[in-house]
Amino acid sequence: MNTATDDILRLERVSVRLRTASGTAQILRDVSFSVGRGEIVALAGESGSGKSTALLAVLRLLAPGAQTNGSILVDGQDIAPLRGRRLREFRARTARMVFQDPWRALHPMHSIGRQLVESARAADPSLSKDAARDLAGDTLARVGIPDPGARLRSYPHQVSGGQLQRVVIAMALVASPSLLLCDEPTTALDVTTQAQILELLQELNRDLGISIVLATHDLDVIADVADKLVVMYAGAVSEEGPTQQVMARPEHPYTWSLLQAAPGRHPGERLRAIEGRPPSPLAVITGCPFAPRCEHRRDVCDAAPLTPVPVSDLPGRHSSCVRVTAQSARSTERTSG
Repeated sequence: MNTATDDILRLERVSVRLRTASGTAQILRDVSFSVGRGEIVALAGESGSGKSTALLAVLRLLAPGAQTNGSILVDGQDIAPLRGRRLREFRARTARMVFQDPWRALHPMHSIGRQLVESARAADPSLSKDAARDLAGDTLARVGIPDPGARLRSYPHQVSGGQLQRVVIAMALVASPSLLLCDEPTTALDVTTQAQILELLQELNRDLGISIVLATHDLDVIADVADKLVVMYAGAVSEEGPTQQVMARPEHPYTWSLLQAAPGRHPGERLRAIEGRPPSPLAVITGCPFAPRCEHRRDVCDAAPLTPVPVSDLPGRHSSCVRVTAQSARSTERTSG
């Protein structure tokens, strides 16, 4: 894992609302986080926490009618004004997405070679078809596909799930993007193949310097992969910081609960599920969104919504828990006094 020197991606107080037949759904709530160059950042949380929406917002792929507020900068560029050709170029060259289901990411009626060639030429229209095909074959080899020449002639249904996910990663890499967004890329794979895909992403990050955002609901999956961990709940950031530090000393009850609920944490015992359910996106939240499920809940948790604040004795750590807020306030008073 690499040390970032500046940011390739920065979200500042990003909110996403979507009008539905039942009312306005708040999908993201003032989400802020950054990704440094050469850094792997994991977004973790239960289904519905907002991880995928945050990634889709970066590529401007949200559902029609979605209202986005806040700022999203990619490589220093504000993506909000991008339209038409400029938006297509941004998606083709700068940031690429690896979706959760590789079968849905590829057209079943087109060969893998054709789809890789189209992806390469979308990023660089000056490439001839032959040059793009050579690049496609080299990239398949780069991601560990055996006999890439034969695989270029194959169709998606002729390839296993693990190999197909590598194909989807190759489709992103032919554009030489600065930023790779991965939405639960290992969920549909067996444990062995999961490890191989994560190892591949680490290798690409290390050798090519690509910054990666990896959405996952399984903290153990990214324990040794991500430089930084951003924990999301109910569309908001609950906690963030260096991955190993967050996992060793969580500063938000939700993070602690996620860790306790992870399979394999307590061998021989029943899975420790988190009681209750996340709030509906249609709900009006007036305090900590995790409070109804939190065993440490206090009356103050029902106060104004909290945003992550620095953890006073842990540089680079932020948490939205009221206990940390109180601790930071006391620390500030002692410093000023």
